[in-house]
This record gives sequence, C-alpha cells and structure tokens, in this order.
Amino acid sequence: MSSDTATYLTTALGSKGKHISEIKKTILRPLIQLAVKAIEQEHIEDGILDRLSEKYNLPQEKVDEWYSAVLTIFRAHLRSSNNPMKTSDFKQCLQELKFESNCIEDLCAVLYGHKRPALIHNLTEKIKFFPTLKSCRWRIDITISSSYLSRILEPTILMEWTLSTGQRCMFEMSMTKFHLLRHTIASLLLKIQELENSSVSKAIVPS
Repeated sequence: MSSDTATYLTTALGSKGKHISEIKKTILRPLIQLAVKAIEQEHIEDGILDRLSEKYNLPQEKVDEWYSAVLTIFRAHLRSSNNPMKTSDFKQCLQELKFESNCIEDLCAVLYGHKRPALIHNLTEKIKFFPTLKSCRWRIDITISSSYLSRILEPTILMEWTLSTGQRCMFEMSMTKFHLLRHTIASLLLKIQELENSSVSKAIVPS
C-alpha cells in the first residue's frame, strides 16, 4: 500500500520531489506553517519565501520547490481522508520519498494532530464551488398542432433537477439536445471508469 501511495505522491509532486532528501527540520517547520495557513485560507505575507531563503541562506528556487512539495503532500493526504492511512504506513511512504526521520515526525504531528479535522474541512469547503445534482426527473412532452390536428410537432423533453442546496430547476430541451446530453454524460462516465482503473487512481485510495 505504501508503495502505491508513494507512487501517487511522486506523480503529484513531479519535479518538486527531486530534492526532498535535502530538506532539514529547521526549514521544514516554517514551510509546514505556511502550508497550514494556505489550506486554512489565512493571510500569507508577500515575500515570505524570499525572507526564509535569506534567513536560512538557501537558494530561492529550492525554498519555493520545497514549499510547493509540502503543500502538495498536505493536499493529497487530506483529500484521501475518507480512506485514511495509518500513521505507520504514511511514515513509510514519506521514507520512500527520502524525507529525513525528524522531518517525517513533524509532518505526521500536523497531519494526524488536533488540526486535522479543521484542515480537512477547510480543504473540502475550498473545492466546493458549485452545488451537486441530487436527482433528475424527465418526461417527453408531445404537442399536437391546433391548426393541423393530424400534425404532431417535434417532441420536447421536460427536465426537473434537484440540487444539493435544495433548489429545483425545471427547463425544456429539444430531442436533439437531450441526445447530445445523454451522449456527453455517457462519454464522461466512460472516462471516469478508465481513470478509476488506472494505476495512479488506485494509489489514491489505500486498501
């Protein structure tokens, strides 16, 4: 399991994971504090990474890269909260990413500490931009022309959607648009299935 998760994190980190083994505890702690602030949507002072670079006499590029890596790990780990990893498994995963042991302890202290529920809540709320569809009802509406009783006009589809906010939306669409919608949804479901069957996606949810 840890190998799969490490593979997923390595993929998510990309080039940001190349110099993880060089991160020391002294610089990691302020980077963790910044990552927590970012997830909690608190104000972060302009130029803070520049000042950290000067304070610890480190190249600006590496400080930027390390902060991005820490934030990526936080987000990836917290988003898998529905299937949380054991602390021991996550530590092993971080070891595979070449973190030093004292850095691993600091990361786990935050991700499994008292702030965890608030971090998960803030991260979840941040990505909820739109309400979700809870139910969908539809029926075919066939209208007969009043001028020519023998002539049936093109059928339309009456849709009724109920959103997660409780809002109900009713609208009408042509048969052509309905079939286009049906085809688009089927294509999206197929793509989602392909993604779920990919090795990277399987690594997101530890068994």
